Amino acid sequence: MKSIDEQIWDYIDNTCSQEEKLIVAAKIASDETYSTVYAELLQIHQLLDAEQLDEPSMSFTRNVMDLVQLEIAPISLKTKVDKRIIYAITAVFVLLLIYIVCYAAAHGTYTVADFKLPKMQISFDISQYITPLFMKIFLFVDVVLGLIYLDGFIRRKSLR
Repeated sequence: MKSIDEQIWDYIDNTCSQEEKLIVAAKIASDETYSTVYAELLQIHQLLDAEQLDEPSMSFTRNVMDLVQLEIAPISLKTKVDKRIIYAITAVFVLLLIYIVCYAAAHGTYTVADFKLPKMQISFDISQYITPLFMKIFLFVDVVLGLIYLDGFIRRKSLR
């Protein structure tokens, strides 16, 4: 249920239905509290209507836009990656590849079509994780990453 103030504000602003207008008009005519609140809110409403809003001068927008145009356009931020991190990650992959190639060479000769890893004697069973398919995928991903790095390196050299 609306309070007296809300009902009267709706009545003054003409935002209530026709039935509500008739009810509020009847209460204003018959009830003393409604009539005093109506008189106060009507005065406030008239004061607000008479008040002129502060407007900026005619040249305000033009002056502001001129100042905006004089501002230096911000450059896009480019994050810099520390090259030592890239080199460290590359070194880990290269050392891992060298280790895998040396291990494979020490335990027999393998062809690409017949690539099998020998059983390793380690305390935990790593053979279930490192399968020939895993090795092929790992080597393929390393080759692709190496080619992408080489492509970026060559492009960087050619753009200079």
